[in-house]
Amino acid sequence: MYFLKSKFAAVVVFVLTLSGVLTSCDNDTNDIGMNVMPKADLTNTVQALYNAYSQSIKIDSLVANTSQCYLGKVTDPETGSTTICNFAAQFYRNEEYKMPAKKYMTCDANGDVICDSVTLTLYIQSYYGDSLSPIKFAVYEMDSLNVMEENKNYYTNFDPEPYLSKKTHALYKESTFAVVDLEVSDSIRSLESYTRNVTVKLPVTFGARLINTYYSHPEYYKNTYTYTHNVLPGFYFKCLSGNGVMLSIDATVLSCYFTYTIDDSTYVGIERVAATEEVLQNNTISNSGIDSLMANTSCTYLKTPAGIFTEVTLPVDEIYDGHEKDSVNSAKVVFQRINNDALRKYNLATAAKILMLPKSEFGSFFEDKKLADGTKEFVTSFNSSYNSYTFENISTLVSWMRKQMISGAEISSSDDAATKQSKHDRWVTDNPDWNKVILVPVVTETNSSGSYTKIRNEFELTSVKLVGGADSPIQVSVIYSHFSE
Repeated sequence: MYFLKSKFAAVVVFVLTLSGVLTSCDNDTNDIGMNVMPKADLTNTVQALYNAYSQSIKIDSLVANTSQCYLGKVTDPETGSTTICNFAAQFYRNEEYKMPAKKYMTCDANGDVICDSVTLTLYIQSYYGDSLSPIKFAVYEMDSLNVMEENKNYYTNFDPEPYLSKKTHALYKESTFAVVDLEVSDSIRSLESYTRNVTVKLPVTFGARLINTYYSHPEYYKNTYTYTHNVLPGFYFKCLSGNGVMLSIDATVLSCYFTYTIDDSTYVGIERVAATEEVLQNNTISNSGIDSLMANTSCTYLKTPAGIFTEVTLPVDEIYDGHEKDSVNSAKVVFQRINNDALRKYNLATAAKILMLPKSEFGSFFEDKKLADGTKEFVTSFNSSYNSYTFENISTLVSWMRKQMISGAEISSSDDAATKQSKHDRWVTDNPDWNKVILVPVVTETNSSGSYTKIRNEFELTSVKLVGGADSPIQVSVIYSHFSE
């Protein structure tokens, strides 16, 4: 250690001697490091502001696979647009479940097992709107001859008609619900263990059909695939009438009750299946009254589910014009929310998180279940203190867009300025979305280290009005650095 310290000291003395500092008693050492650095190693930074332009775009369909289902009809009090949500759900079959041997079951004179009752229960995780508003809906049995397949993407504009059973005995049941079930006593509803739900009583003949299929074709109950393709392909839930409430449904459970006797003791049994994340659950969504919002050039919108997103044209050419030799250290953009102060109680929620991604990759991102990589795709959260969404640094996205353009246009460093411009203009004409991104409200899941494990479209009711539009450009703040010459 002594040798190292002595050697370092010698170097310092040598540098100081060359600088002539030993001839002076000046104690100011603030710029010693700068004095000994080569001039070419010094960097300068500069900040510039550019305008980005945004517009609202209508979204007719999104990948609809989700673990959360929605049912109801709501008119947004701010914009007057109306959203209707229906959904289809398959049921997961527990491979280990076994029903009692048929000899123990209570049967009718024909030897068929008797079903005592059947219920279809939708468990409510949350809801929007008036808890007393009635909604009438229908339950349709789906078709085992045309089953929704798990390896296929289905979208929010999904047409359920080809998947509904046309058999004479196919189940169809209408029912009405309100979030508050007045048939349940206040004392029960106040219990912490009570979960809001919508329960539909189905015909016992339907339950008997399911139970007796178990005994006539036990191979159909082997797993979820055989069950879905031979016994119950699922249900489609459709809102028929009513307005003012939207349910977010955590689970849908089908329960068939029966009795059986063993050693002179009679028991109540349940044959139960549930719609879970392991099987398909698909929301179908329709929006009306949003065309007038699209025409508004003084702002843009984010409306979910599957309503309106915001498209932004980034000033990539402007950012690099005159800065070809500079490094783009950061590019920051802020999307300011415009408050809705007209109403309070039934204002739609503000989207908690939004994803920015290239427009060209919008479809494949959700279809392929990709994750934001922090290079081309970025997720940010709504900041209630600043009433905005901020993307702190999208410089890698801007750089990627420029590289895509140069590569696609086959621009070479040996090209003269006129050739470069001609190649650029021709490619941009053929690829008008090259510098466009879309802002998409999303729901994310992360692991213990904070890394994303899932990113899905937001299907809750949300509405955000953003500063932007053709009349209100958004500023992109860019910081460059370059070496001194």
